[in-house]
Amino acid sequence: MNQMSVSQNDIAKAAGVSQRAVSFALNGKSNVSQEKREKILDVAQKLGYRINASARAMRKQSTGAIGVLVQHYNVGNTFLQGINHTFQQEGFHTIIEQFTSVLPLSDTPCRVVLENVVDGLIVINSDATIIDLIQNQFTNLMDQTVWLESSYFAPFNCIRRDEMSVCDLAVKQVSAAGFKRVVYVGYQEHAIDTDRLNKQFDKNKPYFGGIHYSSYQRYAGIKAACAKYGLEFVPVGSGVHDVPLTPNQLAAYLKQASGIKSAVIPYDILMTQWVFRQLALVGMVCPRDYGLMSLDDMRTFQQQQFWPELARMTFDRVHAGELAAQMLLEMIQSKKQVKSINVTGQWVNGQTLDHDC
Repeated sequence: MNQMSVSQNDIAKAAGVSQRAVSFALNGKSNVSQEKREKILDVAQKLGYRINASARAMRKQSTGAIGVLVQHYNVGNTFLQGINHTFQQEGFHTIIEQFTSVLPLSDTPCRVVLENVVDGLIVINSDATIIDLIQNQFTNLMDQTVWLESSYFAPFNCIRRDEMSVCDLAVKQVSAAGFKRVVYVGYQEHAIDTDRLNKQFDKNKPYFGGIHYSSYQRYAGIKAACAKYGLEFVPVGSGVHDVPLTPNQLAAYLKQASGIKSAVIPYDILMTQWVFRQLALVGMVCPRDYGLMSLDDMRTFQQQQFWPELARMTFDRVHAGELAAQMLLEMIQSKKQVKSINVTGQWVNGQTLDHDC
């Protein structure tokens, strides 16, 4: 007998209970005893009725699924490698959604919450504008939620890159290479409106992503590290997301200090590529005319396959995903909160910081 031909009345007759009791059991309601619920679910299964996720969760006390929210699929895919691998080994599967798919433009809880289809949640790369919205939508899951590489960071249940230590090590290496001047290319202090960092997402407008915490921390981290190691700090707004600087405008920042070779430290790999191309257009060659390093590597595949010569700070996102999955498993199994983790970066020397070239 297939599901289309099986009615709740059929199940009630076979189980010797009322149709009302069947409805309660199949919809995960607590109006029937555990013994009666199990009997109804057994009969429904034998008759070929496809039990919904909520009822199955009530019976097994586990859905066997983990929800993963990502800002954009291309941002989270390397994290997902580590997350999926870890959960698969433990017998869980993942349900992956973009923020825009599960954050409705209303205060009504989404389907994922109402049907209790996941045991826990991992939120990847959320900015401050939607933190409250996520917390409101997933109230029943907040004790089983891990925040990965997100603007929200608390003493428990969070994992993200330690940007300040990354910046400190980066400038330390630049100083050790002989450079006395750092040109930081990225979001500028005046352009990172701290009020905007904490401004809530307007639910009446489409969500396109806000300002990530690293935008401010990398600027602040490089500035502080330059002061610590005695290097001149020259901040440059790249304009990548606004009106880009011309090649000559960018080159002018490197030529301001006559006789002093500058090391350029862009915010990420995309800005590093942009700097390299712009300066090449005016005949400036790395590392002959300037040093170059990136504060991050590729998000989508192994950096060494893309630009192996580049000096850089790494971020093993696959490992970070594994840590997030392990943290959530511990939370689910122990019913306790887990201390947050700051992930440190590793230095790759490369060939683009040769001061004497």
